[in-house]
Parts: sequence; structure tokens; C-alpha cells
Amino acid sequence: EITALSTLLQFNQRRTQLGLKAGSTGCHHMIFTGSPGTGKTTVAKMIGKIFHNLGLLSTGNVIVTERSKILGRYIGETENNMQEIIEKAKGNVLFIDEAYTLCRNGDDTRDFGQHAIETLLTTLSEENSDILVILAGYKEEMDTMLSINTGLRGRFPHQWHFDNYSCDELMQIAYNTLQQEDYTLTPEADLRLREVISQELQADGKEFSNARWIKQYITHSILPAIAQRVIKLPHSNNTALYTTIEACDITDISHAKKSIHPTRNRIGFCTLQQYEVA
Repeated sequence: EITALSTLLQFNQRRTQLGLKAGSTGCHHMIFTGSPGTGKTTVAKMIGKIFHNLGLLSTGNVIVTERSKILGRYIGETENNMQEIIEKAKGNVLFIDEAYTLCRNGDDTRDFGQHAIETLLTTLSEENSDILVILAGYKEEMDTMLSINTGLRGRFPHQWHFDNYSCDELMQIAYNTLQQEDYTLTPEADLRLREVISQELQADGKEFSNARWIKQYITHSILPAIAQRVIKLPHSNNTALYTTIEACDITDISHAKKSIHPTRNRIGFCTLQQYEVA
């Protein structure tokens, strides 16, 4: 779709050069659906840069907001907040995360979220407004929001769904994250990490945060485990000791959720087993 839009812009430029009329490309607001950590914000940043290069946005940065930053405490404050956010986002991408929370109940006049939607509709109706609005959230909830606010659906010609990452994709994210910090996995640790990721994917919880989860798992479980294991050993200048993640550093899911640190017994056993055999 981005390629098609780019081609249309080039086509219109050539028409203009030939003295022909070049029609408007219209609005290109978007809806991103999917679970947390599937790259929606990252792609929004890419879209901002692309639209800036295409001349559709004057700046192309991403302004992220959500319900707590939009809703006011009294009548009129929500509209003012929304208008201020829109003005701040001019020239950029306005990314409203968990946008469905602005429309929890279309018939509840006490929920000021509806006022934010109404204020936003004015901007969505303007062509060449130098702003790109992206609404993001879970697919089911976003579909419900669009069914309640029928005027919204037609304002968003681009609707893209972000699938959860596969085990292989999460492993690649883990490799990238670890390599950036000069860590490597032993073959046994590699297999163990894949097992842990598979366990989490099989649980298939709605709150699973994909890339965010694997990065937090590395930061709050794996790295503290290798630190506790290595720091108990006699001081050594062997860099491999400080950069090689062993299988015993990969805790299972149930344990990782209880604590960011592995148990002392498991680390002690792993240390003795590894270095007595060596």
C-alpha cells in the first residue's frame, strides 16, 4: 500500500509537469491491530519517516498518547486536551495507543472519551492536514469501537493487523538483543531458550507482549542468573566467562514469573556441575 501511494504521488508530479490536473491523494489515517510488542509503534515511526520523505508530513516524528493523557476531569477539558495534542502532532504521526478505551460505551454520556473521538473526527475529515493519525489496540476491541462509532471507519482507509511473533522470530529478537550486549548462547542454552519461548507461546495469553516479553525476560531473568553464577566464582579475566550464557541461566516460565532472580540452589548446583566436570 505504501508503494502504491508513492507511485501515485510520482504519477501526479508528472501530470503537474505536463500541465495536467493532479488530484488529491486523500487522507491516509491508519488503524493498527494486534497484541502488545508486535512492532506497531516501531512501524509507526517508519511510516512517519516515509511520509515525510514523500512530502505528506512536514516533520514525520511520532507523538504517542493514550486515554489517561486525553481525558479531562470536567466538561470541556477533554476537548481542550485533544485539541492541544492534535496541534502538537501537526506535521507528525499522532499514535493513539489502546484507542478503544476512548469508546468503552457509546451510550455512556458520562465517559468523556466520546468527546475526544468527536474532536478527533474534525481533524480526520480534513485533507492535506499535515497530520497522520494511527489508532492502535487489540483487534476485537478496535472492531467494537468502529462498530459503535460508525463515522470512524470511513476515516481510516488503511487497516493493518500485526500477528504475534513466532518462536523463530522471538529467537531472532533474543539473538539481536544479546549480541548488542556482547552475549552468546551455548548450544544447550539456545535449545533451552527455545523451549521456554515455546512454553510461553503455548500458554497464548491475551496479555502476551511478544518482543517486549522476550527483552524483559532477558533483562530480568537471564542476565541476573549469569551474574549470580559467575560472581560466585574466583575472579577471572576470562571474557568468555562473562559473555557466555549457559543452559542453567535459562529459567523456566513459572519461575521467571515469580521472581527476576533464579533460586540460589539451582545456580549453585549448575556452577558445581559445570566446573567440577571441567
